[in-house]
Amino acid sequence: MVFGFGKKKSQEQPAPTTEKERTISLDDIPVLLQETESPHVAEVVNIAKSVKEEVEANRKKIHALILHLESDDLKLDDIDRNLMIIVKRGKDSIVSIIKKETTSNLTSPTKYDQAILLNTEINQILKRIGDVLGLNSRIIHIFAKKYADSLKEEIAKMAGNRNRLQVSINFVEGLRESSRITSDMRENIAKEREKILKKTDRISEINSEIVTLKNNISSLERQVHDLKSMNEHAIFLEIKKNIEALSSEKNDVKNIIDMQFSKISRPLGKYSYISSFEKPVKKMMEELVENPYQVISSQNKDTIIQILEAVAKSVASGAISVKDTDKALEQIQETISRLDEFMALKESYSSKVSTLEKDLVIFDIKLLESKEHDLHKTRTDFTNMENVKKKLESEINEESKLLEKHVSDIQSSLSKITNSKITLKI
Repeated sequence: MVFGFGKKKSQEQPAPTTEKERTISLDDIPVLLQETESPHVAEVVNIAKSVKEEVEANRKKIHALILHLESDDLKLDDIDRNLMIIVKRGKDSIVSIIKKETTSNLTSPTKYDQAILLNTEINQILKRIGDVLGLNSRIIHIFAKKYADSLKEEIAKMAGNRNRLQVSINFVEGLRESSRITSDMRENIAKEREKILKKTDRISEINSEIVTLKNNISSLERQVHDLKSMNEHAIFLEIKKNIEALSSEKNDVKNIIDMQFSKISRPLGKYSYISSFEKPVKKMMEELVENPYQVISSQNKDTIIQILEAVAKSVASGAISVKDTDKALEQIQETISRLDEFMALKESYSSKVSTLEKDLVIFDIKLLESKEHDLHKTRTDFTNMENVKKKLESEINEESKLLEKHVSDIQSSLSKITNSKITLKI
C-alpha cells in the first residue's frame, strides 16, 4: 500500500568488540546484569525524548498539510456528481482522522516503561494514518496529488524516528531476556553447587563413620578371637560334640518306641474316633499315634495305660475291628508292659545329656554369639557405607560435569551481554 508505514523489522544493535576481562562470583551476577542494563535503559529514555520531539515536528507539518487539504475544494465541480460525493467523503475521512492523530497528546518519557508506551502510541498513529490513506489512496493520488508526496515524506520521517526508538527498545528487551536466562543459569549453578557441597559433606561424614566401623571391626575380631582361644571354649566345644554324639542313642530309643507303637497304631487310631475321653486325653492319644517318643514320660504313664486299656477293651468287645483280636490284645499288653522300659531308656539318654549340659556353663557361649552377631552387623554396616560412598562419588562426578557445563554456558552468556571476558569463580 502506498501509504503503508507499518512496523518494520528492527535490526539488532551491533555489539562492540570485547575489551575487558573480569572474574566474578555467583553473587556478583545480579549486580553485573543491572550495571549492564542500566545505561541501555537510560539511552532508550533519551532516544525516546528525542524521538518524541521529532515526531511532534513531523505531526505538526502533517497537520498543516491536512488543514490545507481541508480548505482545498480540489476543483471537483467539473466531475461527475456521484464521483464528487465519493471524493469528498474520502477527503473528509482523511482530514478527520489525521487531524485527530496529529493533535493527540503523546506520553512524555522519563522512564523506560513510558518510552515503551510512547513507542506504542507512535505505532498506533502510523497505523491509523496509513490505514485511512491506504483506503483513499486513489483519491489522494488523483485529486490531491500535490499533497501526496509531502504527506508520504513526513510520514516516512515519523516512521524512521519510530524505528530508531524501536531498535533501542528491542535491544534492551533482548538484553533483559538474556539476563533472565542467565539468572536461571545462575540458579541452576547454585542448586548444583549446593547438591555437590552437601554430598561432599556427607562423604566426609561417611569417611569418619568408616574409620569408626573399621576400628569396631578390629576390636570385635580381637574379642571373638580371644574368646575362641580360651581353654574353656575348647572344653565347651568338646562337650557339645559329646552331646551331638548322643543323638544316635536318642534315635535308637525313638526307633524302639516307634516300632512298638506301630504294632498297635491301627486299633489306637480307630479308637480315637469312638472314644469318650476328654479333650486333653484325646489329644494325647493322637500324639501317641504321631510321635509316641514325645508323649512317653513318668507324668503321662497312668494316662497312657488308661488309653491303651480302653483300646484293649474296645478290641475285645468288637467295637474296634482287627484282623486278629488275640494278637492285637497281646501287642497292646506288651506295649503297656514295656512302658517302664521305654521311660528308662529315655531317662538314661536325658540324664546323660543333662549331665553334659550342666558342664556347658564353663564357657559363656551367649557372650561369644553376641560378639559374633555384632561383628557381622558391623561388617554389613561397613559394606553399606562403602557402597553409599561410591554412589555419592559417582553422583558428584556427574553433577560436577553438569556444573562445568552450566559455568561454561553462563560465562559465554555473560561475556556476550557485557562485551567482556567473564570468568565465573565457583
